[in-house]
Amino acid sequence: MQRIATISVMTLLLASGAAWAGCDYPDEPKAPNANEMTLDEFRAAIGEFREFQTALEGYRKCLEDDFESLDEESKTDERKELFVKRYDGSVDREQQLAEQMNEQIRLWNEINSNDD
Repeated sequence: MQRIATISVMTLLLASGAAWAGCDYPDEPKAPNANEMTLDEFRAAIGEFREFQTALEGYRKCLEDDFESLDEESKTDERKELFVKRYDGSVDREQQLAEQMNEQIRLWNEINSNDD
């Protein structure tokens, strides 16, 4: 339950921050389900995750560029903290999704290792 709450808070933080930064947090890919997907569907899900990772790199670059474009007076402690929370939040979320993806890849390999 705590994990769901943490993800919800993080999602709200990232979504609310996009308007301030002028940067759009990318849509997250649907989590794959190794028990229900065909090989082609699973490969497509992995491809979507890789595209998401690339989009996150762009999002973080946008955050950096936006913050660096501010004059020194505008770089308040609150703005710096918000920038760090958004940037680090996107990294944390990417890591969470990567862990989920890796779990599904391991499960896929386990399920399909018996098909040899």
